[in-house]
Order: sequence, then structure tokens, then C-alpha cells
Amino acid sequence: MSIFDKRVNYKPFEYPEILTFTEAIQKAYWVHGEVDFTSDIQDYHANLDDVKREIHKRSILSIAQVEVTVKGFWGDLYHYFPKPELNGLGATFAECEFRHSEAYSRILEVNGYLDEFNIALQNPIFKSYNTFVGEIMRDENKSIVEKLLFFALVIEDSSLFSKFANILAFTRFDGLMKNTANIIAWTSTDEQIHANAGIYLINKIREEGLLPDELDQNWVETAVRGYIEQEEMMLDWIFEKGEFGYYTKADLLNYMKYRIDEAITKIGFKKIYHISQEQYKPMAWFEEEVFASSLDDFFAKRPVDYTKHDKSISADDLF
Repeated sequence: MSIFDKRVNYKPFEYPEILTFTEAIQKAYWVHGEVDFTSDIQDYHANLDDVKREIHKRSILSIAQVEVTVKGFWGDLYHYFPKPELNGLGATFAECEFRHSEAYSRILEVNGYLDEFNIALQNPIFKSYNTFVGEIMRDENKSIVEKLLFFALVIEDSSLFSKFANILAFTRFDGLMKNTANIIAWTSTDEQIHANAGIYLINKIREEGLLPDELDQNWVETAVRGYIEQEEMMLDWIFEKGEFGYYTKADLLNYMKYRIDEAITKIGFKKIYHISQEQYKPMAWFEEEVFASSLDDFFAKRPVDYTKHDKSISADDLF
């Protein structure tokens, strides 16, 4: 039986490694109701200058665009991979994505961004991004493998992380917006687990000789370069009023290129951008904060020990 063939009996699992991903999400369970945003609202109005407020607002709007309007892939996973363990994966991840959409909807609300969000959705840059994603994710002529590869590499592993870094930077460098940073860090870990699960599935499809011939290096490069073009336009918009001094827009774009290069090598393709360690260095703090045990100290503002923080890990360790 292949990964696409239906299996009715629950066990034995053909892909028991899937449990690693579902258990990781379950152990890291969180809800936005645990977070009180009052102090963040005070920080926003009293401690951020006009440029930083604009970067915060536009970064949140950009995250919400994906979390509230784009995500929906995992809920349909069983239709294409009809195995009980893959149904469990899809259901677990879909519930997680619902919690993300609830959390970012709440962040929009408490910051007074709901009207701004509706306006932003009409922004040509947002429309361009949605069109770009839709050309693959909503095209009925695209195979599920194409959609999975694009979703894992671009949507889950890359597209949100530049904006995540922007929000965490307020806490990292200025000690501000600490409660929103909780949501960002928890979401970052979830998204890395989702991306790694997608990479696992792509590799299984490859191992079974079922990766379509058209999904070659050229296909990957076209998709990735298209994404980076969209990312650059989005960052231009986010930093339109100015940069905030923690790092540069170029540093952030290099980090996105670094992440996407790392991801595509995990599924057997060649790097595209070859970002050097020197180019990556200005953003190394982000992965240290989110994927290392120091996160417990970073989030001492909320003294709860989550299982996902109980040992030193890296993004690669998240299965």
C-alpha cells in the first residue's frame, strides 16, 4: 500500500512517526485566553514611537492575513492521505490552526486593528500575495503533492517568520509587548512542527517513488523565488515608514532566504540563495529565543512551564 491508499483498520500504523508531530502539538497546547494584553496596549501607546507602532501594526496585520484567511490545508489532509494516523495529524493541526486564527483575531481586536485589517485585505500587496498563494493552493488542477510541498515550504516554514521576528524584537531588545510575544513564540513553535511534518510527508512520498516528475529543482526554484518576491514587497510595506534599528530589512529578507534554503535541502533539493553565516547572524537571536531552553527565562513574565520548553532544542529538533 502507498501513502495514498485507504486503510480502514486503525492499527498497525504504516507511518508511526506521525505520532511524533501530533504529540508535540498536544504537549505544547495553549490558548490565547491565558494571555492578558493590557500591558501591551499600554506599551503600544506610551512606549513605542510612530515608526515602531506602524511596524507593529503592519506585522500583526500581515500575520493575521495568513492565520485568519489563508490556513485551511490540514483539515482536508485525510481526503488525500486516507490513513487513520494521517487523519489524526490533519485533525490535530487543523485544531491548532483554529486556535491560531482565534488568537490573532483577538490581537487584532484588542489593538483596535479590525477595521485596519479589513482595509489591508484590499491593499494591492495583500491581494498580490493572496493571488500568488491561490495560484497553487486553490487551483483544482494542481496535485496534492504540489500543494503540500508549497504549503510546507512557503506557508508553514517561511512566510510568517519575518513578521514573528518583528514582534518578538520588541520584547528581545526593548522589553516591550511581552504578552503578544507569548503568542508569537508559541505560534512559531507550532508552525515549525507543522512545517517539519509536511517535510516528512514529502520525503515519504519521494521514498515511495510517487513524487511527480514535474516537481523538480526548477519547480521549487520558481515557487521559492515567487514567494521571496512577495515577501520583499510585504517587508517594503511593513517598513514603509522606517526601520526600527534592531536589524535591517535586508537582514530579515536574508533570514527568510536562509529558512527556505534549509527547508528545501531537507527534501532533497539544492539551496537557492546560499546565505552565509555572517548574513544570517543578525537574526540568529530569533531561533535562540524560540527554539532553545532559554525561552523559559525569556518568558519569565508568564511563569508557566510548558513541556515544549523543558529541554534545549533547535528548529531541527522539532521532528
